[in-house]
Amino acid sequence: MSNATTPIPHDPGNLNQNQNQLAVSVFLLPILLKSLLTLALLYFSNILRKKTLSAYYLRRLPLVNGRPFFGLGSARESKRVFHTNARGLLREGFAKAKDGAVFRVETDDVQVVVLSPEFANEIRNDARFSFTDLISEECLSHIPPFRNFNPHAGLNDIAKDVLQKRLTPSLGLVTLVISEEATQAFKEHWTDSTNWHALDAQATLVQIIARVSSRVFLGPELCRDPAWLRVTVGYTLTVFRGVMALKAWPSLLQPLVWRFVPEVKRVSAQIEEAVGIIGGVVEGRGRSAAKLRKGSGMRGKGEGEGDQPRLDVMQWATEVANGRRYDPTLLQLGFSMASMHNTTDLVTQVLYDLCAHPEYIAPLRKEIETVLESEGMTKSGLASLKLMDSFMKESQRLKPSELLGMRRVLIEDVTLSNGIFLPRGTQVGIPTTTTPLRTQDPISDPTSFDGYRFTKMVSDPDPQKEKTRHFVSTSPEYLGFGYGKHACPGRFFASHEVKIILCHVLLHYDFKFAGADADVNKEVDVKPPAVLDMGWASIAQPGVKLMVRRRENVDELLLHR
Repeated sequence: MSNATTPIPHDPGNLNQNQNQLAVSVFLLPILLKSLLTLALLYFSNILRKKTLSAYYLRRLPLVNGRPFFGLGSARESKRVFHTNARGLLREGFAKAKDGAVFRVETDDVQVVVLSPEFANEIRNDARFSFTDLISEECLSHIPPFRNFNPHAGLNDIAKDVLQKRLTPSLGLVTLVISEEATQAFKEHWTDSTNWHALDAQATLVQIIARVSSRVFLGPELCRDPAWLRVTVGYTLTVFRGVMALKAWPSLLQPLVWRFVPEVKRVSAQIEEAVGIIGGVVEGRGRSAAKLRKGSGMRGKGEGEGDQPRLDVMQWATEVANGRRYDPTLLQLGFSMASMHNTTDLVTQVLYDLCAHPEYIAPLRKEIETVLESEGMTKSGLASLKLMDSFMKESQRLKPSELLGMRRVLIEDVTLSNGIFLPRGTQVGIPTTTTPLRTQDPISDPTSFDGYRFTKMVSDPDPQKEKTRHFVSTSPEYLGFGYGKHACPGRFFASHEVKIILCHVLLHYDFKFAGADADVNKEVDVKPPAVLDMGWASIAQPGVKLMVRRRENVDELLLHR
């Protein structure tokens, strides 16, 4: 057999066709390039026009951390200052502003108009001030891996309905479930050792809170699953890094390059892993429910083991959806992002403050024992922990999770009550600390820590103070959970969960700051660790070591009845 290849006969018709296609391509290429260049010019000129108009309308407002319109070095310096000293910029702004009312701050990518707390009531329920549009804009919700931030995806509405119609009314039903899961989680991460031993406060608490929260969000199937806990703990940081990495690209190119940005690819990979984990549970529950209905001849609703109803977010979402389509995986990841790290940050800071002010530990333990003995580990019992509630609020007052609260973006032009005009697209916010209002507290020194500060309001003749003294209460003076229509709807669950965790810590463990060498016999400074400010975010210092030991002769039943 010959190995010679058979030559392909020459076809003049094919050659002419190829030549014609080449000619058309050569003709169209300049037109295509010109069109792309025109679109790019129009895009950037529109951005320039908006920035110019915004700068013109807002030019009379004092500006801090400003930079020249052009100048890469100055822009980088402004970003650096914002990321490392946003707290100082707020102080500088209030010093500059007339009557401390309104000023601008140059942040990492946009100018933000800072309003004093006197505007809180004015904007709190104004639909022109949009929180969801701000999150959508900041988190690049038009990019597929970040689609759970899209206000039009329906996840926000489903999540809000779950919180308001199911989770908050069911807190009394999940109290013992949370406490039981907390017992197991603390045994694993803080141990039962009665000897002093060092541990990383924040790193262990995030694992404990991930388990406890997942018990309520997903039920018993996944709350101890290592793969899910890894995803739920890491997702928030993965998304943050992905958004920051993509923002380094011009916005015009972001829809094209996101597939090739490593940090964004990691977000997609994490979502795919979560789909595989949660999808299996969804399918398993569907099969179990179908089998149970078939066996009993009844159309059960939310069956768990036997005929017990399931008490978790996954089940509640199916009930409140009422035919609305939603992605159960993205919903769960959204719950993780909204609650996991914020709750961990709060508990971590409360423990730091307890270590810095150990004189509160004994009265807190006494309160817990007294309340749990009389009312048990119940919703009403947790609500009776008035000193704990006050201590938590004081801790949050001095170290909120964000330096700027009530953040919004204007979807229409607005003229404030003082006559200041704010054009559409302007971002605004109100400080949660460092404002004139918060330096004139007639009760006590607002710069000092007073764990009893809000218990003193119980007998205050002013009914407004009694109304706002609670940890979950919101007001212009206390914006830790926001204020108005966009106040955090999950704050009631957060408060409930944190109190249960603190009951376990205070009853089960002795704890204090460790020395640099983790030597329990070494005297250490009892000041709380410095807060880590990153832009508007205010974070309890990570990596701080605590010395802990299990207490003996504790009535275990107090936490489980």
